Amino acid sequence: MIASKEDIEQINRAPELRARYCLERVIENYPEESILVSARLSLAFTLLAFREYRKALELSRQVIDAPEPRVKKDDLAFLVHKRRIATARLYAAEASCALGDAAEARNFLVGNGNGDAIDRLASDLGGVTLETAAANGKGKRRLARAQTMVRSSASAATAAMGHSTTAKQLAMQAQAMEDAYESNREKSSARRALVYCLLREGNQSAALSLLQSMRNS
Repeated sequence: MIASKEDIEQINRAPELRARYCLERVIENYPEESILVSARLSLAFTLLAFREYRKALELSRQVIDAPEPRVKKDDLAFLVHKRRIATARLYAAEASCALGDAAEARNFLVGNGNGDAIDRLASDLGGVTLETAAANGKGKRRLARAQTMVRSSASAATAAMGHSTTAKQLAMQAQAMEDAYESNREKSSARRALVYCLLREGNQSAALSLLQSMRNS
């Protein structure tokens, strides 16, 4: 029985199961596009926790391919839509890496690698334009956090493809941006990406030194 003592106890033991059940019911019963996009994105995240990578990738693709809302480009609904797509690209990249396709993972993050694809993805993810970040300290930190996340993910995918030099450059760029807002190096996504790059190229001693510096900071 919903909301019974036993039901609440089960939710506390396995919240992911209830989240999955609820989101699947929403997708089955609500045809409105904005609701479907939100539910698919949340379910993709939940399925990554279950390690159901193919289904998570499929749902992420559906979010990425969702039609744009018929509103002005500066409308909140449009900004939310762009942020959802950017988040779906990160989920799709993670699922692709887990499935052994690093090239596809990197493509979700940087496309063909031309121009400012990473910056545009980070801007969509953070919901902050470069102009806003330049004039607002909070916006600048928010954009730096998003740029760190995107570059760290792209670094890992690039390293998995065997492109060590480019992967380390991305990780070091992420690290420089992360230093602008993050003081806890042990939780650093950029430094973990750099550790992964070093391990992929067989430089275990440098990776160990970096890990030790992260724990001692």
